[in-house]
Amino acid sequence: MQTEEYLNELLGPYMLGVLISLCIGLILGLEREYDKRKDEGGSAGIRTFPIVTLLGYVMGHLSATFSSWFLIVGMGSLILFLGIGQVLKTRAEISWGITTNLALIATFLLGLMVSQELYRDSVATAVIVVTLLSLKTTFRSIIQNITHQELFAFIKFVIIALLILPFLPNVDYGPNGLLNPFEIGSIVVIVSFLNFIGYFLVKFVGSRKGILLTAILGGLISSTAVAWNYAARSKENPELSREYSAGIVVASAIMFPRLLLIAAIFNTAIVIKLAIPMLLLTLICLIPGILFIRKNSANADTQIDLGNPLNMLNALTFTAVFIGILYAVHYGNAYFGESGLYYSSLIAGLADTTAITISMAKFAAIGENLNLSASVIVAATLSNTVVKMGIAIFRGTKTTARLVGYVFGSLIIVGTIYILIVS
Repeated sequence: MQTEEYLNELLGPYMLGVLISLCIGLILGLEREYDKRKDEGGSAGIRTFPIVTLLGYVMGHLSATFSSWFLIVGMGSLILFLGIGQVLKTRAEISWGITTNLALIATFLLGLMVSQELYRDSVATAVIVVTLLSLKTTFRSIIQNITHQELFAFIKFVIIALLILPFLPNVDYGPNGLLNPFEIGSIVVIVSFLNFIGYFLVKFVGSRKGILLTAILGGLISSTAVAWNYAARSKENPELSREYSAGIVVASAIMFPRLLLIAAIFNTAIVIKLAIPMLLLTLICLIPGILFIRKNSANADTQIDLGNPLNMLNALTFTAVFIGILYAVHYGNAYFGESGLYYSSLIAGLADTTAITISMAKFAAIGENLNLSASVIVAATLSNTVVKMGIAIFRGTKTTARLVGYVFGSLIIVGTIYILIVS
């Protein structure tokens, strides 16, 4: 017997609704009471909200039993009361903002939902509302630190994701039907979203928090960008070469679970084949990276120039690279077999590992060899690792080159052995 059925049998339908309404009101009222205490004012708190929820619940029952006028009068009276309170606020400076008014209306509606036995939906909605209410300070802090460029980038992302993507034709075009506008647009949106998450994590969490944390967050966007910046900074601060080397290898460690997540989005079956090599390669980077870190790393320069969170030129470039890799994978397999796929992955990995990962995940999804697809993705990561090792050697100090070279050299050897065994 489910919990809901047991409580319904124990308390009866009406009292069960009262209990749920009371709990919802207490959750919202507790948050408002805390906010009222913090702001030293307010007119609605831990007593008012449960009463309003119960009022909505009772009105819902009465309207269903007698007349819908009970609901209309009840809702209208609440809105009128809140309107009068808002007028009094402007005249007598009563601390009762519009957010509390809207929260009270939402609480009344949640009570109505409970009266319709929408128990889980009402509780879930209450959790969302109380989360939004409790994040007021966080939201204000974020908004104060957002630049015009970042706001405009967010607006562009919303336009692409919600206004352009849904209207793209979900039809296959081009040779062999490899071009699907909706699928390509979806890929761009997914990758852009992941970049957004990584960008703002670095901006609001990683800055000045230490090389290691910034490297982890920066690796969500581009481990190559971290390698480029940290290698140069190791020359500016040679005494911190060890710490910057740690940042480079730790950011690279993040690349492997990030690619595993991207592959899982497009083909869950390939995750089984990729899990072991990706875990092994992650540990090869992560363990030495942590060992490289010293206590004084928290005082080092950790700022990374991540550019625009939504650069349309980069998005279009990624689309072009993805389409090129899509055809390279298809024709490489058609004319050269497995060796053609490896050639494509090595070339693609020099610039980007995301596109080849998506391509091979989709390639495996149509019934192709999962082991082969996983090996090709690993080969692309090794190609990208060679690029980052070259960056560390030519842009970093000798210490950075040596430490990063040891770690990445081991990674390349282990990855190559894995590919040879699986193949």
